[in-house]
Amino acid sequence: MTPPPANLNLPGEMPPPGPRQMHVYGPDGKIQRTVTFGQRSDPGFFKNLVTQVRNHNQPIRLGLAMSGAGAAGGALVVATVLNLGNPFLYRDRRETWKELHGTLKGSAWDDWITYFSEISGNWTGHAVETFQQYLRFKLIGMFDQLGSLAKDMTEAMNSQYKEVYEYDASVGALWATSAPVFKALMAMSGHPVGRVALMTQAGVFLTAAGNLLKQFADVYNTHESTLMDLELKLHEVRGIFYNAGRPGMGARDLNVHPDIEDPRHWRPASEAEPK
Repeated sequence: MTPPPANLNLPGEMPPPGPRQMHVYGPDGKIQRTVTFGQRSDPGFFKNLVTQVRNHNQPIRLGLAMSGAGAAGGALVVATVLNLGNPFLYRDRRETWKELHGTLKGSAWDDWITYFSEISGNWTGHAVETFQQYLRFKLIGMFDQLGSLAKDMTEAMNSQYKEVYEYDASVGALWATSAPVFKALMAMSGHPVGRVALMTQAGVFLTAAGNLLKQFADVYNTHESTLMDLELKLHEVRGIFYNAGRPGMGARDLNVHPDIEDPRHWRPASEAEPK
């Protein structure tokens, strides 16, 4: 057996992965396999929601105009609809980051298992101890940082998926329940009682729409703060992998101790002197 090479190629020297791909490197520094993340299909929730809201929008806006809500009511309706978003985009990113987290953890275990099966049981000497320290305090630590970032991103995307879905569902429900009421009350608006009922319905609708806008603002501010924290954490991870934390300046030298390359520091376990 010969000791593993220490002059491994750095990730920055290897071909970049394609979209939805990540390279996994072997002990010789070459690409061992390329992991391709799943491409998920859009369930069509957002498209159906937009169609539903569009179908109900006209009686609502007409009813608000007839009630006297005027331009202010119309502006509130427009703002509420414009804030709709496709929750699938966040769910898709959640699944991608979740797959990435699993791949990172699996790769870290691959390194440890390879060390204990190929090196620890077969070799002794100073180089083995040095190599173990390199794995424990550098390589595995880098995996842990990446895994932590992937976990936080998974949680952030899942939270945004839930919040966007809840907002969309609330808007869809409000539009679906309000449109028939406006239609009925507009037909009775020629009578004073019907006119009052239409104005009351307009007030109830605009209050609900205003609450939805406040809900959206709260969600936006919360996740803006979360994403800022993740961006700061990403800066830390870049600092670990790249010189000055900038990919354009090249990958950081992991400083594998030269003793690992010296055959004098490797001794087969079968030749180890008994204690």
